[in-house]
Amino acid sequence: MLAEIVASWWRTRRAMRLSTAGLARLRIRQWRALQPALAETPALAQLAGDPSAEPPITTIAELRADYGRWNCLGLTDADLRAMADAAERGEDTGAVTAGWSTGSGGGTRGLFVATPAERADYLGQSLARLLPLSALLQRQRIALHLRAGSALYADVQRGRIAFRHVPLDRGSAEAQAELEAFGPTVLIAPAHRLLAFAIAGASFPALAHLFHGSEPMSPAEHALIAAHFGMAPRGIWQATEGFIAADCAQGRLHLNDHALAIELEPVPGTPAFRPLITDLRRRSQPVVRLRGDDVVELDERGPCPCGYAGRTVLPVQGRIDDLWRFGAQVVLPRYVVETVEAVLGAGPRWQAVAMVDRVILRLAPDCDPSSAAIAAAALGQLVPVPADLAFDLPPWPGPKRRKVVGHG
Repeated sequence: MLAEIVASWWRTRRAMRLSTAGLARLRIRQWRALQPALAETPALAQLAGDPSAEPPITTIAELRADYGRWNCLGLTDADLRAMADAAERGEDTGAVTAGWSTGSGGGTRGLFVATPAERADYLGQSLARLLPLSALLQRQRIALHLRAGSALYADVQRGRIAFRHVPLDRGSAEAQAELEAFGPTVLIAPAHRLLAFAIAGASFPALAHLFHGSEPMSPAEHALIAAHFGMAPRGIWQATEGFIAADCAQGRLHLNDHALAIELEPVPGTPAFRPLITDLRRRSQPVVRLRGDDVVELDERGPCPCGYAGRTVLPVQGRIDDLWRFGAQVVLPRYVVETVEAVLGAGPRWQAVAMVDRVILRLAPDCDPSSAAIAAAALGQLVPVPADLAFDLPPWPGPKRRKVVGHG
C-alpha cells in the first residue's frame, strides 16, 4: 500500500500547483473516468455512458435509506451495516472496510465504504494537503482523538510513522494523560477537546502539527488554543460525503477542488450556500451531487498566498438546521457564535436555542451571571424576539457539541 499512498500524494501535490482552469480540466477527466463505477452502482447506473448529463441532486436521507443501492461492490444495505457495526467493535472486516461517521450534533451517523486503493488515496491526499514534505521525512507520532478509529487512519502506521487512536468516550483528563504519554508530533481532535486540554494546561512538547475536525471551532477558541500550544490549529472538513476541505499553512480553508466537484447552492435570504458534492476519486461508494447539510460562506479575500487554486471558504460554523428564521430574517450560526463569544470569550460552555417567539441562551451553572446577562442582551439585539437566560446546560453528552440550535 505504501506505493499507492506515495502515488496519491504525488498526484495531489501536482494538482495543488494547477491553476483554476487546470483544476476544472482535471475534474472533467476525473468525471469521465468515474463512469464505469457509476454503471455498477444501482442508484446511478442510468448516468453511465453520458458524461455530459447533469445528474439529479441526491439527499443524505436517500443515501441512508438503502446503502446497498449506492455502492458498486454488490454489497447490500444489511451487509454494509453489519460490516460497520463489526468495525465499531474492532473486528477485522477484510480488505473492504465500512464504518460509521461521527454523526451530526443530533446524533445521526452516516456509513462509509472504502477499498484498499481508496484508503491509500485518502491517506495520500491527506498527507499532501496537511503536512509539508519535510514532515514526511521525519519520524512522526500521529494521534487521532475522535469518536472511532478506522482503517482509513490506522493504515498510515508503518515505518517512520506511529499511530495512536484515543477514543472520545475517554474522559478529558484520561485522554489528556494518554496523549501526554504518547507524545504526539501530530494531533487531530475536536475543538471542544482541544479547548479542554488548553484550559487544563496540557503539555505536548513534541507537537509540531495541530488539527481540529468533527465540529466547528470559533475564532475565540482558535485564539485561546493557539496561544496555549504555540501554534494555530488548522481545520479539516471531512464528512461521510468525503474529504471536503482543509486549512492550508496560511490558515485559509480550501475546498478540495482537485478531487471533488463542489457546487454551491444558495441558501435563500443569506449570503451562504449548501454544498452539492461529487467525489471524483471515490469508486466503491460513488458520491454524486450529494446535498450536504453544512452552511458554507465564501472567503472573499482573493487568491491565497499558499498558491493552491482550490476555492477558499470561511470556517464552517453550523448546519442548515442551525439557521434561525424569524419571518424574512435569517440569522447564520456564525453571527450567533460571534455575538455570544464577543462577551463570554472561549472558556464558558453555552448553547443558544431559537424558539418560535424567543431565543434561550443556555449556560453552564458556573457561568458568571453578569457576563451572561450582557451576552443575552447582545443576542436580543441580533434577533427580533426576546432573549432569555437559563443556567442549565449540562456537559456535552456526545462526540459533537452543538452551540447553535434552530427551531426547524
